[in-house]
Amino acid sequence: MQNRKLWNIGLLILICAMLLVGLQRIKETGREATAPGPLEAAEFQLAALYSMGQAVTSNPFQLTLKWQGEWSSLLSPEEAAGVLASRLGLPSPKAGSVQGRAVYEAKGHIEGFPAELELTNLAEGTHYAMLRLEAVGGKEAALERLQEAQRIAGESLADEGVQTDWNAAVQGVAWPAVAANGETNSGEAKLTVTFDKLEAKINQIPKLKLKQAEEFADEQTASRTYVVDAFPIAVQSGGHRVALQLAVHRNSGIGMDEITIGTPLLTVEY
Repeated sequence: MQNRKLWNIGLLILICAMLLVGLQRIKETGREATAPGPLEAAEFQLAALYSMGQAVTSNPFQLTLKWQGEWSSLLSPEEAAGVLASRLGLPSPKAGSVQGRAVYEAKGHIEGFPAELELTNLAEGTHYAMLRLEAVGGKEAALERLQEAQRIAGESLADEGVQTDWNAAVQGVAWPAVAANGETNSGEAKLTVTFDKLEAKINQIPKLKLKQAEEFADEQTASRTYVVDAFPIAVQSGGHRVALQLAVHRNSGIGMDEITIGTPLLTVEY
């Protein structure tokens, strides 16, 4: 009788353990099922970046986004560039050369936005494709159209087999350059005041909380890199998975602070 009780207790413990394992697998599967794909992640991140541009400047801002990556293809560079340009609805590419490499460029429009395709041959059977879209931001209607253009471009490149990565940036003049509080008048101290204003405005956007990971500064220019848990597209930098970079350049000629915001990192001049 005692043995039977012990056996029943052991069976109950085993069943409970199996249930716990099953629940954990269900949770993990659910997380995998809800994880956004590259197109959805880029759409979400573009909308967040657009909101940042609206938050830090009252003026229209310049927005640049890119899909870029390697493409394995047996086509010649000229043929490969032609295939991508045709798929994207761009004119026939023109041949050029950059640092001794053949580069094919096609310029046109996608959904009304200026678009530029570049294809570079890396090695036999391997090319590198980059599609750049530009827009002037400010109104919500422009964001919706840009998201559609981004989706069409991303889908087209992926369907052809390009292993694309995504990044984007906004640039604009935020506000008149401010003086630093306290006794010091150094350029770095003044830029710190600007960064504090930037971070405060961005942190007001729902679901966006910046966690500073890295920083660089000199007299006229400074940048900070952040971890943003809400952003699915990120890159590893040091010991952090960063997803946003802010840069401020003090333009002494016009007395304004020029702001650049990139995600996951800045890939444009600032």
